[in-house]
Amino acid sequence: MFSSPRIVGAVAIVITLVLVVGWIWNKAGDDALNQVERQNNAAGNASDNGRSRFDACPDGMWDFGAGKCTRSAPRGRD
Repeated sequence: MFSSPRIVGAVAIVITLVLVVGWIWNKAGDDALNQVERQNNAAGNASDNGRSRFDACPDGMWDFGAGKCTRSAPRGRD
């Protein structure tokens, strides 16, 4: 039944195309996962940096609107 070279060639081409499309699909999925992982790592690093700046600021001196530590009033002025 599969003695015809055309049928064997057609089946080989179809199998090759299926394998190539599957490889491309898998590669695209890996690239998307890597991109999301990089974004998650960047967000985690930004969060850690912000928390470190907040923790290093004396109590009551953090300006939430500006997102930074504000200076205290000079001594002797109330």
